[in-house]
Amino acid sequence: MAQNVLILYYSQFNNTAKLATKIQQATGADILRIKVAENTFPDDMTATDDLYKKQRSSNQLPTLTTKLPPLSGYDVILIGGPVWDGQISSPIMALLNQIQGYQGQIAPFSSGWSDTGNYQQDFIAHAGKLRVAAGYHVLTHATPKFALNTLSSWLRKL
Repeated sequence: MAQNVLILYYSQFNNTAKLATKIQQATGADILRIKVAENTFPDDMTATDDLYKKQRSSNQLPTLTTKLPPLSGYDVILIGGPVWDGQISSPIMALLNQIQGYQGQIAPFSSGWSDTGNYQQDFIAHAGKLRVAAGYHVLTHATPKFALNTLSSWLRKL
């Protein structure tokens, strides 16, 4: 694992937050939760999904309210988000747009309910010219579940 690592993550229902915390504990990396304006997304996942589909189709992504630190001091940025419709969430899409020009490596991690879908491929498709490494994807109600040995294996490859 590289020396200077930053963990950026978005979590609506705290599943990704729990995973980000486990990664931070394993790495000692700096960590920052990505936030959107209050009331951007409803508390109901079905209603969130409807809004997400509209955001995605219109490319009207939510505004991020988190101020990012200077990224040039980091060798690797681990970017975490929930799996929405088998893809990256709109806040992660907005984050990838915002960090275009970052010269280090990025690696996705995600938490999903029961299917990782096309998360890795969708992440790469939205990363533009960013250098993307293989990600770490876990599910809360199916496999692959979180395991410290698989997390450690992923981190060693970065």
